[in-house]
Amino acid sequence: MFDLNNRKLIQSFSTSSNVNKVICYYASWAATRPGNGKFVPEDIDPTLCTHVNYAFLGLNDDGTLEVLDEENDINQGGFTRVSALKAINPDLKVLISVGGAAADTGVFSTIAASPEKREALAANAIEFFETYNFDGLDVDWEYPGGGDIETYIDLLSTLKEAFEPKGYLVTVAVNSIPYEVGGYDIAAMSNVLDLINVMTYDFHAGWGNTAENSPLYGGVNESQWTKENRNADAAIRYWLDGGADPQKVAIGGAFYGHTWILSNPDNHGLDAPTASPGDPGEYTQNMGSLGYNEVCEFHPNGTVVFLDDMKVPYLYDNKFWIGFDNEESLAYKVQYAKEKNLAGIFIWSIETDDMHGFCGEKNGLLKAINKEIKSI
Repeated sequence: MFDLNNRKLIQSFSTSSNVNKVICYYASWAATRPGNGKFVPEDIDPTLCTHVNYAFLGLNDDGTLEVLDEENDINQGGFTRVSALKAINPDLKVLISVGGAAADTGVFSTIAASPEKREALAANAIEFFETYNFDGLDVDWEYPGGGDIETYIDLLSTLKEAFEPKGYLVTVAVNSIPYEVGGYDIAAMSNVLDLINVMTYDFHAGWGNTAENSPLYGGVNESQWTKENRNADAAIRYWLDGGADPQKVAIGGAFYGHTWILSNPDNHGLDAPTASPGDPGEYTQNMGSLGYNEVCEFHPNGTVVFLDDMKVPYLYDNKFWIGFDNEESLAYKVQYAKEKNLAGIFIWSIETDDMHGFCGEKNGLLKAINKEIKSI
C-alpha cells in the first residue's frame, strides 16, 4: 500500500507571520452522500478550522436569501448543527456562503444594481444570522462581469455598512486570474472586505493532456504564458499587486483533484495524452474529478509522483490519473502564505478530507495545514 502523503522534511520560513486563518468550506450536501462519503456537521472538527463557510444558499429576485435544501438545511438542522460547533470552539466563526459555481449570475447582477435589493439582502442576512447564530456572509459570485465591477463594490459596501455595527463579517470567493472574468476593483474590495478567498485551483481540468489542478508554481516545461498565469503564485501576486491587503487574502487549497483516463497507461507523466476525463467518484459524482477521500479509498495501489517545481503531486493507477493536493503540497502552500504574509488558507472543501484514515491519519490534510501554520 502506498503512502499518499510521502511527507518530506520541509524547512519552514523563520520569519514571523500573521498567517492564522483556516477557512473551511463545507459542502452541506455531503450529508446525503452514501457510505463512507457521508459527512454530517458533527464530523467537522472545529478545532482545525477558524472559519466554517456553509455552502450554499441562493438568492431570490427580491434580494432575499433562498434556502436550496430545506430538508437538509432546516428540517435536519444543518444550519443549527454547524453553528453549534461554536460551543466546542468559541473562537470559531460560522458564515453562510451564497452562490457557488452553479448559481445564476444574473440574479447577483440584478441585486447588485438595485439599492433597494442590496438593502433587502443585508437585512435578510442579519435576520438569518440572528436566527441561526451565524457570524457573516460569504459572497461566492462566479463571476461579476465587466459591467458589474462597480455594482459589485456597491453590493459589498452595503453589506459591510449593515454588518459592521453588529460585528458580522463580509467575505468573498474570487477568481484566481481576475482579467479572465472581466476584472475586479481589487483595491476597493480590499477596503471593504474582511477576507478575500482566492480560488487557486481548477487551473487545468479534465480535458486535453494530464495537468495539475492546483500547482503552487509554474512547471519548468510549461509555456511562458502558463507559468505567468495558471498557478497559485501567479494568482496571489496578481491580487497583491492589484492592491489587496495581504492580511485579507487567503490562498486556496483543494481537497480534490482533476482526473483523466490515460490513452496509454505506460505514458503516465505530466502532459500525457488522454482518452477522456475520469469517471465520476462514488461519493462526489462529478465527471473528471475525485475527492481526496475517494483517491485514498479507491486507489490504494496507485503510484504518487511529487513535482518539485510545481510543489504538487500526481497519482497514476493503470489508466487512471489525477493531479491533486496532499499533505506535502498543502504544507508548501502554508509556507507560501507565510512568505507573503497572507491571512491564511481556505479549503474547498473539508468533507473530502480523509475522514476515515484510508491514507493514514484521519483528517490528514487539515491536520497537516494546522501543523504547518503552528510551526516556527
